[in-house]
Amino acid sequence: MLAPAAPALAKLLTVGRRPAESFALANGLQVVVLPSRRAPIVTQMLVYKVGSADETFGHTGLAHFLEHLMFKGTDRVASGEFSRIVSRNGGRDNAYTTFDSTGYHQTVAPDRLDIVMRMEADRMNGVRFTERDLISERQVVLEERRSRTDNVPSALLDEATREQLFGRHKPYSMPVIGYADDIKKLNITELMAFYRRFYVPGNAVLIVAGDTTPDAVRKLAEKHYGPIPSRKVEVRRRPAQGGTDLPQRVSRADARVVEPRWSCDWLAPSYRVGETKYAPALQVLARLFGGTETSRLWRSLVIDSRLALSASAGYSAASLGLTSFDVSVHPAPSRAVVEIETAVRLEMKKLTDGGVTADEVERAQNQLLAAAIYAQDSLASGPRLYAAVLSTGGTMADIEAWPEQIAAVRPSDVVAAAQLVWRDSGAVTSLLSPAEGSR
Repeated sequence: MLAPAAPALAKLLTVGRRPAESFALANGLQVVVLPSRRAPIVTQMLVYKVGSADETFGHTGLAHFLEHLMFKGTDRVASGEFSRIVSRNGGRDNAYTTFDSTGYHQTVAPDRLDIVMRMEADRMNGVRFTERDLISERQVVLEERRSRTDNVPSALLDEATREQLFGRHKPYSMPVIGYADDIKKLNITELMAFYRRFYVPGNAVLIVAGDTTPDAVRKLAEKHYGPIPSRKVEVRRRPAQGGTDLPQRVSRADARVVEPRWSCDWLAPSYRVGETKYAPALQVLARLFGGTETSRLWRSLVIDSRLALSASAGYSAASLGLTSFDVSVHPAPSRAVVEIETAVRLEMKKLTDGGVTADEVERAQNQLLAAAIYAQDSLASGPRLYAAVLSTGGTMADIEAWPEQIAAVRPSDVVAAAQLVWRDSGAVTSLLSPAEGSR
């Protein structure tokens, strides 16, 4: 797919076009087939275009709680039997909830695809749960909240950071799992209304990857998903602005913290909102600035000055709204946080003032392109990539064009992207540290 457009691209990896076919059923369900004969298995992933950012303050946790309740059964499948049936047929299954999407996936032998597709279609239109189910699963979700957030100081700090960055009570500022007080109040009426509103064929994408064919998938999809009636799909909206009164600083001192962490997050455009043309350059920037142990930040802070134990940068463009660009550093023992922040700011200034080399950009591009090549061989990361893009307003054409977009990034584009995002007016700096007097 990616042919060198100029001599400057001659050293870039070539990402061949992945075999893929997409079609839609009459009820609006989009189906994507990614054939691969590398192993005699197949993965079905059904992704709904709904996540925690579709909730409102005071009613958080709906999307994630509903993900749990989708395993409680239907008129045809008893409560808790879904996963047991998958397991008895030699497969495995799981689910996930993000800010923008909710996904359910199973990996089975090709001749078992009919079974899992039948069950997944069944719960798209006929999930059932009782007050008893709600009570028991509420305790599971609350325990998950306690173990993964309330008992993890870094997760609590991240919640506080997002509130400042995206605006308190706004989408992306509220946690995916929800606030504990809201989880305790969720009821069947609210959950069923959320289910009926978003769990409709036209608001979902079915992705089937592995040892199968488009014709085989089409027949099964028509058989199981085709009879589900279409319903109105609501337009989802996200704010085009982040938090007010930036920059901000947040901190958390906690006796459970062993090693301090300094971070800075900036509001950034995504594929859908903001200065979207900068998204490919921001991906290259994150990679060359702090994406690996050969990046600028790692070499400067960890290897050369020994100020830090680790240093990283991150950015994800697949968001229905604004996203963030982050830099995170674990200081070395006995090094002051002010040293870390000064060193990071110096490296940022070197990049925005002095630019980046063509070799740096090419190395980052090849790392990103190599990851895309490896993803084509994966029945996990490959479908998940399609799910992330297609559930946030992207198209198959966007996915196919991505290698070309990455290859087209020039050093000047990387600098321009950094200058756009690395502004104090869009930043939240956070510090996690041990409580005073703790060991």
